[in-house]
Amino acid sequence: MSRKSKFSYEIKLKAIKKYLNGEASVLSIAKLIGADESTLRHWIHAFKAQGPEALKPHNNNQRYSKEFKLKCVAAYLTGKGSYNSLTHKFCLRSSNQLKQWVIKYNSHQELKDYNPAPEAYMTKIKKTTLEERKQIVEYCKDHEWNYKEAALKFGCSYAQVYNWSKKYRARV
Repeated sequence: MSRKSKFSYEIKLKAIKKYLNGEASVLSIAKLIGADESTLRHWIHAFKAQGPEALKPHNNNQRYSKEFKLKCVAAYLTGKGSYNSLTHKFCLRSSNQLKQWVIKYNSHQELKDYNPAPEAYMTKIKKTTLEERKQIVEYCKDHEWNYKEAALKFGCSYAQVYNWSKKYRARV
C-alpha cells in the first residue's frame, strides 16, 4: 500500500526542472504549487543526490541498521553537518529521522535495527481474559515495554498489547 503524497511525482519533477533550468526561484515555484519552500529545497537536494527515483512514492519504510544510525548521529554530533545536509549526505528521507536518532542517543536510549514484523501488526484481535491481559502486560513490563515482542509471543495484536499497557501505566 503506497503512501498518498500531496504532490505527484510529475509535479515534483516539473518543479525541480523549472528551478534547475533557472526559470524561477525556489520561493516562486513553491508558492505556485502550494508547497513549503523547505519542502521544495528537500526535493531538489534529494534529486541531486539520488536522481528522479528519490521523488517517487515509497511503499515501505526504509530499513536502517543500528550501525548506520550511529554513524549518522556521530556525524551530526562531531559537527560534520547540519540535520539537513546530513539528511542529504546519507540519503535519508527526512531530517526528522536523524533528529529522533540524536534525541534517543542523547537520552541514552538504544538505537535499534529497524525490523518491522508485519505479523505483529496484522494479527487479528484475540479474545483474552483479564488474567491473560495481566500476564501479557507483566511480560511487556519485564521486557522494557516491547509491545511487538509481547504480541508475537502471546498471539495477539500489537494494538491490544499497547492499549493494555497504556491503561496499566496510567493506573500506576
